[in-house]
Amino acid sequence: MFAQQALDEIEQWRQQATSPDYQLDWRWIGRYRELVAYDGHGWLAAAGPFTDQEQQQWDQLVRLQAAAVSSQLATLIVRSRERELQAAIVEQREPRLWYPAIEIEDVRRRIAGLLQLDAAIEQNEPNVLVRRLYHGAIEDEVDFLRLIEATYERDTETYWACNLRLSALPTSEEVAYALLPIKRLVVRGLERPETRAIAEQVGAWMQNRLHLSLDLPPEAAEDQGRLPNERADALHPMVNVQAVKKFFEAALREGGCDDWKVEIDPKSPEPRVEGGLRTLFLPDRLCRLDEVRYWFVHELVGHIGRNRAGERSRLGLLGIGTKHYQPTEEGFNAYHERQIAALHGESVQEPEIWMGTITTGLASGVITPPQTFQALRSFLEGFGLLYQVSRYGEIDMPKAQEQMRQYALHLCLRVFRGVPDLERAGVCYLQDAMYLRGLRMIEQAVAENPMVLDRLAVGKVALEVLPDLEELGIVSTPEPLRRLAYDPDLDAHILSFEQAEQQING
Repeated sequence: MFAQQALDEIEQWRQQATSPDYQLDWRWIGRYRELVAYDGHGWLAAAGPFTDQEQQQWDQLVRLQAAAVSSQLATLIVRSRERELQAAIVEQREPRLWYPAIEIEDVRRRIAGLLQLDAAIEQNEPNVLVRRLYHGAIEDEVDFLRLIEATYERDTETYWACNLRLSALPTSEEVAYALLPIKRLVVRGLERPETRAIAEQVGAWMQNRLHLSLDLPPEAAEDQGRLPNERADALHPMVNVQAVKKFFEAALREGGCDDWKVEIDPKSPEPRVEGGLRTLFLPDRLCRLDEVRYWFVHELVGHIGRNRAGERSRLGLLGIGTKHYQPTEEGFNAYHERQIAALHGESVQEPEIWMGTITTGLASGVITPPQTFQALRSFLEGFGLLYQVSRYGEIDMPKAQEQMRQYALHLCLRVFRGVPDLERAGVCYLQDAMYLRGLRMIEQAVAENPMVLDRLAVGKVALEVLPDLEELGIVSTPEPLRRLAYDPDLDAHILSFEQAEQQING
């Protein structure tokens, strides 16, 4: 009887499985993968109020439901957003943003489907570890979809409750640590004639608006990071986005990720990975060589590499992600970014790590009064300008001011992504708090056991589920993309695609 049951199960697996190899979650992974195959952050692309003509054009394009119109929809979003942000700055008010790309019926269909799947797994999955891992992952997915639904419905309370379940607030210790480089920059700026005026403005803002002291502990680390600036373009060659796309497509094929695709998204200022869609989205602009290398390490080696490993593991869920896997993944990525930057003789871009903790900490009011979109933008602009003058001395001031305004707006759009009511201080999108937290967590884990990096490479997993995975026999995996990332000739390889693109275009 038991043998027949086993044979029946094997036959059932052969008929239903999406993987040629037997996976413990073969009953559920296909259905789960379909339910999480959506572009959530694409839905959360902020627009400004449409004119009557723009609304009419949007309605006409949406009815077409064709991939060919996506760039036109993105243009409407970006154009209206930029117009509204500039108007809000001039009128000294909070921007009025909304999210027309949200497909609310699809959001609700996926929520219902995930809840039904969770109930089916609880009732019919024989493996207790598989049940537990799926239940946690589905909880996160439902919370994220309900957050998007709350944005659509302008329900701030539900938005914030979902946010807090998905990502913990930064701790007071994390925010204080992340603010140390800014405090040090202000203190140094007050000592130099060429930076004193700007430093006084930033220092007064921190003391009066944030209620922060500028006192520094003697052991405070030097600020070794850098912000985007006009000299970076001269230090690193520029690469056409079409060449970047072809490089990533070739790397994905070489890494065994043939079922992944690369697309250019005009409405996105930075790259992102959507695992459910097996798609890497790139911003539509010229890219610096060091940016492309950073994206390769972060997006392909980190996000896509762990996705590929998870999909080919004994548990297909690991290709999508266990509950709260993101801080572990971002820390894993940041750790390798530091190693590879050192390989190329470059300093680590520290602001990429601690700026997310600063913005989420200040917006939510962890150790300061909570800051609104415009208040935070003003502070970030002042800090960025002080950084530029401190680091480079004589600069093109109008150009630097515009660069830092765009940089500050970019950070604020991230930290207030999806927030239904920007007039209400204290509510923000907490995801960016994970970068510093994740890096510190991985550094501590590696110090205790360097082999943890190999164990984390098995998929998109949280550090705390490693004992469960060991019990399931999932402990390591080959990493072809990581080997390519550590190639000292990686820059030359990237530039070969730019040279080929130039020859094609004459």
